[in-house]
Amino acid sequence: MKWRNLKPILILLVLFGTFHLFYDAIYENHMGEGTHSDIFYPYLFARDFWVGGWAGVRGWNVPPCSYLFPEMILAVFLYPVLKSVYWFHWAFGFLSFVMPFYLAKALGLKNNKAYLFSLGFLAIAGVMPNSLGQFFLPAFHAMTFLFAAYTMYEIHRWDSKNRTQGLRFLIMISLVWVSEYWYFVNIAPFLLVYAIVRLRKQSIYPIGLVVLGFGLGKIWQKGIQSLGIGIFTSKELPTMDRIRVARDLISKDPNSWIHGVIESITKHPIFADWFYWYLVLCIIYILFLFLRLELKKQFLDLVFLLSPFLSVIALFIFQIEPNFRYLFFLPFCIFFLIFRLVSMLPLVRSVATLVLFLGLVFFYNEKYPLLAKSIQEGEAKRAHRLECLSEFDPKVPGAATYWPIKYTYAFSDKNWTLVPFTKEGIYYPWISNRTWDKGLGDKPFTSFSWGITETKEYLDLWKGTRLVKECEGWFFYRR
Repeated sequence: MKWRNLKPILILLVLFGTFHLFYDAIYENHMGEGTHSDIFYPYLFARDFWVGGWAGVRGWNVPPCSYLFPEMILAVFLYPVLKSVYWFHWAFGFLSFVMPFYLAKALGLKNNKAYLFSLGFLAIAGVMPNSLGQFFLPAFHAMTFLFAAYTMYEIHRWDSKNRTQGLRFLIMISLVWVSEYWYFVNIAPFLLVYAIVRLRKQSIYPIGLVVLGFGLGKIWQKGIQSLGIGIFTSKELPTMDRIRVARDLISKDPNSWIHGVIESITKHPIFADWFYWYLVLCIIYILFLFLRLELKKQFLDLVFLLSPFLSVIALFIFQIEPNFRYLFFLPFCIFFLIFRLVSMLPLVRSVATLVLFLGLVFFYNEKYPLLAKSIQEGEAKRAHRLECLSEFDPKVPGAATYWPIKYTYAFSDKNWTLVPFTKEGIYYPWISNRTWDKGLGDKPFTSFSWGITETKEYLDLWKGTRLVKECEGWFFYRR
């Protein structure tokens, strides 16, 4: 690897290490303060692979976005080197930290400004760990940035006669079809316009490869299923049904439908303010472009800035509650607008990068005590949960609702058997390995003598249960 390619990664590594408390606060929020066990999917999958080979992962049920590439492949290679839960996830946190930098670079920003995209993401996520902090967790859609930057890289250097490039793009886009559906929601509309504007007639070739990649992705899915791994196919997702429902609603009452889309954001407790300021910045930017007679010149910028709005429409169509994991392009576009506006002000742009960096340094120093305190609290809560768990016999299988299972398997050094059930007592191995359950999923829920739930009210529904221990949001019961 050339020094010019390695240098930005080393600088980003230094920055990530220097401002590490932002990441640690995110880690402890999800793995200490809370028990967000979906995070452990790549880690536990990789551990099962290295412990049992292909047979060890044969019972896995993966989520609709399988994250096969790059997360799962990287996880398998990382695990032998980084078996520690913390350092394994730290590596993925750094990978996510790199993503805004490369996307900013792909959009034409210089290195010194692109570094601030990554650092800005980390700083805001550090003080909003439960929402924006998801960006720094594995298998939470941060890789859409990587795929977007890669696609722009290929389009920028597209050569229709280069068969190697065409094959590389086909394989990559087929893996995206299997791994990260939100790429096609969050950024593909912009990339389509970007390809048509830059390549004109030649854009037919890469667009055709995207369609062909969908078919190749089907083959990848069949191959994964042949290994005994449960994976969702497009037929099993309600995507087309919900698009038809939305189409019918729009045809009957378009005003009501549009009003519903707007209300899904304007009345949202988090995104109402975010989108308000984003809209304000968009209006200011468009006004500046109009006064400078640059609307046509910056056409692609304007298309890119539509991405968060298109994501909101998609969320409304698919009937999904707005969440930062689906709207990471919103803060990115806000950063993008700020840098574009600053670049229009000659007196400011020469010192803006330094001022913003120093501002982040002071912000970090100001938040340091609060970050350190939240980290200590998270560590203490995790230790307390495991201490309570140790009062039960690991040789006796237990039942559990969703969140405690992977959390226990990741952090405890004992060999537990916790069988997943819903509040209705139905066996539900969602994003887990069925082999963990040792065939006990066929047993009735009432046959388990003890268990864990994170919802105390469930105990009122389960006859014959009594609460014996309450630990940091976990409720241990016996029958």
